[in-house]
Amino acid sequence: MTVDANALEIRGISKSFGANKVLVDLNLTLKKGEVHALMGENGAGKSTLIKIISGVHHADSGAIFLDGKSVKFHSPFEAQVGGVATLFQEIQEIPDLTVAENLYAGIEPTKYGVFIDWKSLHNNAQLQIDELGLNIDASQKMRKLTPSSRKMVEIIRAVHKRAASVVIMDEPTANLNQGEIDALFTLIDELKRKGISIIYVSHRIREIFQIADRISVLRDGCLVKTESVGRIKEDEIVRLMVGRDLPEFYPRREPPTETVSLDVRGLAVDGELDDVTFDVKSREIVGIAGLEGSGASSVIKALFGLKQVALGSVEIDGKRLVITSPKHSIAQGLAYVPEDRKADGLFLNKTVSFNLTASVLKSHFSWHGLIVRKRLAQVASENVIKRLGIKLSGPFAKIGSLSGGNQQKSLFGRWLIGSYKVLLLEEPTRGVDIGAKLEIYEEISSLAKSGLPVLLYSSELLELIGMCDRVIVMKNGRVSGILSGEELTEENILDKALIRDNRAIGHQAMTQPIPSSV
Repeated sequence: MTVDANALEIRGISKSFGANKVLVDLNLTLKKGEVHALMGENGAGKSTLIKIISGVHHADSGAIFLDGKSVKFHSPFEAQVGGVATLFQEIQEIPDLTVAENLYAGIEPTKYGVFIDWKSLHNNAQLQIDELGLNIDASQKMRKLTPSSRKMVEIIRAVHKRAASVVIMDEPTANLNQGEIDALFTLIDELKRKGISIIYVSHRIREIFQIADRISVLRDGCLVKTESVGRIKEDEIVRLMVGRDLPEFYPRREPPTETVSLDVRGLAVDGELDDVTFDVKSREIVGIAGLEGSGASSVIKALFGLKQVALGSVEIDGKRLVITSPKHSIAQGLAYVPEDRKADGLFLNKTVSFNLTASVLKSHFSWHGLIVRKRLAQVASENVIKRLGIKLSGPFAKIGSLSGGNQQKSLFGRWLIGSYKVLLLEEPTRGVDIGAKLEIYEEISSLAKSGLPVLLYSSELLELIGMCDRVIVMKNGRVSGILSGEELTEENILDKALIRDNRAIGHQAMTQPIPSSV
């Protein structure tokens, strides 16, 4: 329950990077004990505002007041000491240390004020994890955890590291499964009861209505509107974000042909998949759904050579595929967009043009062993950057400098250059705004329309229902059902994902659940 006093006030904040005005005379208030959602397209100014509050950037003008006192933080450490804890979108971790060591880095319990009390450190860390019902071992090294578990550790650390009065969460549920999202929302409720205020940034509109008290929408660096959750609707939020009415959200689909392009039979990965059988027809988009540990996310990885296949056969256009490595899979016509773009997809220290052409550098842009950079940039600009509307200063900009949404579009755009026979997608719209989602959906639909079969894993039910002709539901490493037409509903997907009868349904199985977002 919120009170009238303000925990944080933003007054007249402006910020420019060169000639680019990112924030313009922005005013915002955060009440004590409230969850205040901050929404807007990529590039609207959300991340810049968060970084100014957190001490990463300095505002050109304006003031920040914390509990009524003017503050100006010069570093994230100063902000933490001053009472502002920030959970940035990208995980800040020390991968070779344990979960417990990451949670207590810099604030380790000691014996006699000198020696680290390792027993207390690990016991306290495990207690915090267990209280949220998470299946994470505090003694395990961070690099061994799944992306979602690493994200939960980061959330716990940001919230509990210091006595914060304001907590900023930037896309906290990206990479989380449903159980972890529930645990996060429980943690947020606990923080609210303690009077702690939260700025919550997310592209998932339905999630905002579930957790927030008020919503502020930014567009082009300006505050467009602030409203209580009960007095605003989803379509109005979308309209405020993009500045216009949107067309139908999911593209209209053309029916697939009867020609089977991808045929998977008896696919098995030790400990993860067992007798997985399905096909994807030409022009068809097939979704994969399933709870954490169901094997849903392993199917695509196995097909691309990221998992060791123990049994089974895979054919593309009637030709047997030999799965040994990602390099070999690409050579045989498979294109792949991974779930974690930073860890598994992008070369962050390389240029945008390099990343867009990475899969065809040798075949398309090499001359006597040398890369023709001018030609590379030209093709990248003409074939991908303009087509997807990627916002950047130029094709030779470092891809790590782009917003998350533009990075995701770049990762997807890599497969628009060259010729491929199957498109494998994992969470293709994760962490992108409404406008970018529409653009990616249109491209996926366009590629499918051209005859390319698409296999799409997503944790967003509405995305699967809206984009797919059929959805494969996985449970305990096996196909538990295949849904299409009127049967393809959220309720039916969840029902197939949760059924206790674990008998496989052979070639008639397919599905997947999790929270939805617009």
